[in-house]
Amino acid sequence: MAVNYILGIDGGGTKTLGRLQHVETGLSFDDSAGSSSLTNDFEGASIALLGLIDRLLQKADVAPEEVAVVMGLAGAGNQTQVKRLRNRLSYPFASLEIFNDARTSLYGANLGKAVAVIALGTGSVGALLRAENDEEYAGGWGFPIGDEGSGAKLGFNAVKVLLNEIDEQRANKSETARYIQTQIGKTQDEILNWLRKAKPADYAVFAPHVFELAQSCDKAQGLVANHAKDVEQLIDLTIKAETVPVVLMGGLAVATLAYLSKPYQQKCQLTKGSSLDGACLLARQLAANQTLVHTKRKVEETDEQSLLLAQLNAMVSEERNPNTMQIDVMTSREVLECLNDEDAYVPVAVQRCIGPITDAVEMIVTAFAKGGRLIYLGAGTSGRLGILDSVECPPTFSVSHKQVVGLIAGGNDAIYKAVEGAEDDAQGAVNDLKAINFSANDVLVGIAASGRTPYVIGGLDYATSVGANTVSLTCNPGSEVSKHAQVNICPVVGPEVLTGSTRLKSGTAQKLVLNMLTTASMIRSGKSYENLMVDVNASNEKLYARAIRIVMQATNCSRDTALEALNKTGYKAKLAILHILTGVDTEQGKTLLHQQGGFLRRAVEAHQSQQSCSQNTEDKQQ
Repeated sequence: MAVNYILGIDGGGTKTLGRLQHVETGLSFDDSAGSSSLTNDFEGASIALLGLIDRLLQKADVAPEEVAVVMGLAGAGNQTQVKRLRNRLSYPFASLEIFNDARTSLYGANLGKAVAVIALGTGSVGALLRAENDEEYAGGWGFPIGDEGSGAKLGFNAVKVLLNEIDEQRANKSETARYIQTQIGKTQDEILNWLRKAKPADYAVFAPHVFELAQSCDKAQGLVANHAKDVEQLIDLTIKAETVPVVLMGGLAVATLAYLSKPYQQKCQLTKGSSLDGACLLARQLAANQTLVHTKRKVEETDEQSLLLAQLNAMVSEERNPNTMQIDVMTSREVLECLNDEDAYVPVAVQRCIGPITDAVEMIVTAFAKGGRLIYLGAGTSGRLGILDSVECPPTFSVSHKQVVGLIAGGNDAIYKAVEGAEDDAQGAVNDLKAINFSANDVLVGIAASGRTPYVIGGLDYATSVGANTVSLTCNPGSEVSKHAQVNICPVVGPEVLTGSTRLKSGTAQKLVLNMLTTASMIRSGKSYENLMVDVNASNEKLYARAIRIVMQATNCSRDTALEALNKTGYKAKLAILHILTGVDTEQGKTLLHQQGGFLRRAVEAHQSQQSCSQNTEDKQQ
């Protein structure tokens, strides 16, 4: 496929910018996301980049195979992190290069011509591009050891002003200290908690305000003066003996230039282009050269065990989480806080899957309307989650226990204990589906956190063979399972707290998605009125009480009125509400609901419309 588009991405510690551009027409699509620094927060960076790329491809309606991509990312000088990111990005791009953002800044600053660039953002780095395209770099060692002249370091030093003044027990704190204290906490515990969790971007947020305070506060003036000296030193380290334009770029460039000494002010200018411009320029060169850089690692091993090891090595869920390497020496509270921090990635990962989840819901709603079923299929934790979601549907929505069914490798025994070898039995899934008379009217959702489970693959292939719609739910991008389904849902939550324990973040993400599939499908099938579960099956005392409350809430009636209506309608909340709101009896209510596809709101509106028409006819006759 021809390369028709280039994609340039500039990712720093605070924000990420992307531009997708047609090679010939120049038609551009722009978007942005949060931080994508590979050093500060790899998982957050991955989520930001995946979301940004998805949105841009969707905006332009472009296939990844048509796109040459260059990313300039903070922290991409670390090739280990770059390798991890390549593994995470499962798009089959025509070509892909991932550089440190210093390089893309270098090419953008003077639009590809010789230049020295001093990038001053959340981090800092100096870069020199000679006429012959030779490159040299200075600084950029990362926070807090390096990054002198950066926003993070300036903010860090401002925080130190507060801490020093607290230690000195000053009654009258400086304006800078007072400002920082309003941002990070007034008590010792609040400050310590902030310091423990703070990332470079959190410190960098303070930098612009420090420049403002420098107009009136001696402490801020001192901080900015030292910041300017750090930048001057970085300039010297970068240009050495070269005679080239010196360009300041980044969020602090303008503010910093005013505080440099006269000789340095005369040397420096503001950028002609940005890091994003540089990424696009390099992407255009990449597209012209047709340099192919695969985003997936090749598997060359041939024996079964080596192949499996290679597959595991390529899985996000099997990576070791750098945030939890010391978890075995943490206190109970620290372990729990660590678990909670990692769980925060889950809803963000699920959010970027709303598109394919929507597609799956539409499939399920269509199947329900034709009398078809939703079938979940999985092994281990994935299978149990499917069963858990399926068994909740009858009491919640008054559907048959056959309408949403969960199948697990190894049968019912596997719900309580592992069944050896069951997940590797592809034919077992075929047998299980045949046993429930699976047909083309049904929808199959194959659940596999790893994305490689043979039982799930076998089931999806069988479902396809009988003409049914299929959905995969996995947490590893570009997985084998996804190749066997029409719709692929893949919330990428990153490495687990305990390596490979996919019952943690992966399991949580799967549960959220399954909740969404059934809840949205049932709502779209008429199982709610406003946000009330009007089809609740009152099968026990708690649900009896809930049915009464639902009727009261939907109609604003008293408890006695709700009870009377429920008794008349066989304790069917939907019919009871319709009776109270319209006055129709049970049989009329059933007919009206049937005519409106089970939707209570439509039934009420249809009755009101009919009554209005009748009244108008009577008025005319009179």
